Amino acid sequence: MMTHWMKVICLLLVVMVAFTYCVAPEDEDKTYIFLGHPYDWQDWYGIDPRLEALDFSNYDQVWLGGDICSRTTFQASTLDYLDSIFNLSSDRLHWTLGNHDIKYGNVHYITDKTKRNTFYTQTFDNLCLLVLNTNLFRFFPAKQLEDDCKERAEQLALIRQVTDTISKSSHLVIMHHHAILSDLRADSSGRIPDLFNTNYPDVQASCDSAVYLTDFLYPRLQEVKNRGVEVVLVGGDLGMRSKQCEFWTKDSIAILGSGINNSLEFETAPDYVTSFDKDKVLLFYRNVQARKLEWEFVLLDELVGGDQ
Repeated sequence: MMTHWMKVICLLLVVMVAFTYCVAPEDEDKTYIFLGHPYDWQDWYGIDPRLEALDFSNYDQVWLGGDICSRTTFQASTLDYLDSIFNLSSDRLHWTLGNHDIKYGNVHYITDKTKRNTFYTQTFDNLCLLVLNTNLFRFFPAKQLEDDCKERAEQLALIRQVTDTISKSSHLVIMHHHAILSDLRADSSGRIPDLFNTNYPDVQASCDSAVYLTDFLYPRLQEVKNRGVEVVLVGGDLGMRSKQCEFWTKDSIAILGSGINNSLEFETAPDYVTSFDKDKVLLFYRNVQARKLEWEFVLLDELVGGDQ
């Protein structure tokens, strides 16, 4: 027959087990991986072969920074291939579209797989992720059509909604492909460092030529920061001129980026490729309970070596 103290000990053990299974998962650290410009230069319809060797189930979030393949939407089978690697409809997978992703039209090939719009927001781990479609901004005004003005306006409305209302999340992370807010990185002479593959200032935010992206977006991010929410931008259009970007604005807003291009045959590289350093990816480390988000740039070769 159980004594009183044996019953107490058993009850304590039950409580400890329940606490372990019900509370501990909320306190676990999370790891997110960000891949910028990961296409294979030798295969129009593939990603860098080293990435195919990674087990992406090891990451709590997988963030794709755009230009996933050289001809992502040229044929529907490419999306079947990408889906087999990344599970594109998973709520752990987020993709900001690059110019190569939409170059051949057929954007529905992507949205049919992801089950999402090309710009959206999602909250998880006490963090708000805003995924932009920077193809809707006017980097090349003379070459862009006016038939997507409605989408441009809807994306700006989403940015307004998120930046006006966010308060409970500890971080606002904005994923984008093309460089944005590039003019904030200009030096005293006005020169913008060649970190992203393209570094255009004065990007138009909509079909209204008077609305410039930095003027529209940055004051809103400053307001978010003033409300106690940390702001981090991470872009994927890197690799040809540099492998990483980490810049802090005067308001302590982080502008990050990473990219890949080592599948290129360097001896025949085009003139616009100026970086032949080893490829890097970004790893983010999230402590949900402590409301911390940290990151590091990791050599892809070392990451793949450690994954095997």
